[in-house]
Amino acid sequence: MELSKKYRTILGTVSFAFQPIVNIYNGKAFGFEALLRDVDKCGYSSIGALFDAAYYDKTLYALDLELRKIAVDSFLELGLPNDTKLFYNLDNRILIMPDFRPGNTVEYLFLNDFYKENLCYEISERSELKYYSENENILLNFYRQQGFKIAIDDFGTGFSGLKLLYHSEPDFIKIDRFFLSDLATDNKKKLFVSNIINIAQTLGIAVIAEGIETIEEYYICKDIGFTLAQGFFIQKPSKKSSNLKQQYDNIEELNKTDKRSTKQKRIILDKIEKHQSVYIETSTVNEVFKIFKQNDYQTFVPVLDRSDAP
Repeated sequence: MELSKKYRTILGTVSFAFQPIVNIYNGKAFGFEALLRDVDKCGYSSIGALFDAAYYDKTLYALDLELRKIAVDSFLELGLPNDTKLFYNLDNRILIMPDFRPGNTVEYLFLNDFYKENLCYEISERSELKYYSENENILLNFYRQQGFKIAIDDFGTGFSGLKLLYHSEPDFIKIDRFFLSDLATDNKKKLFVSNIINIAQTLGIAVIAEGIETIEEYYICKDIGFTLAQGFFIQKPSKKSSNLKQQYDNIEELNKTDKRSTKQKRIILDKIEKHQSVYIETSTVNEVFKIFKQNDYQTFVPVLDRSDAP
């Protein structure tokens, strides 16, 4: 669907800021979330208000598709390593737009040499997925089948969190800021979050601590089992490439100087076995059999994508 002059003007006004998602142990930037900015300059009080207007005008998908292109272009201009993930917030209502058609983004990414597995769509639990006609995870299946990653945003804030987790089989879940505040002293929050992390890790899902603002929150998130972190304590969203880094040394230094669990770390490290891996893009089943045959101790083989993610 062709966008009206009003929405073309909006596309020429809005921009994206980026906020890093880092490895909680070494400070390496795993990915960046694209955050829409300047909607107030277009006469809208919030991003939600803009998307609501586009939804009622039946141009939400067309608008979102153009916003994705802007986000990808802006992300590529940052000059980051080509295995860095781009997290993009998706409005699930695009599914019922009259012009919805899967495949447009894949084509655009191919033309811009952007690996599709490096684009992660965030589906917010705050927005109930009530727009699905027959199957609640049909939208997620559209994008997963095309090779994109999926994240559940704001996990724990809605009424259907576990149901969504069960059906969507996401690659990531982002624990809402509500559960991080007072996590060290609130035993109920600690119990809830630790169990969600255990479930996620069992299912092969990475868990992101969203909204870390203090050093105390960093330490408790690291202790409780988060692998990835995002928040003002690490880096505020920024449009300037000079503010966005591939490595956040302050996080790496905190981990190095953390003396509280040195003994426990050593026990874990002593038990770690180096397992030979294969790559899903290039390896064959015969290579897997060969690994098992040559290494009696190895009981599983990690299968990685080109960004070394399992």
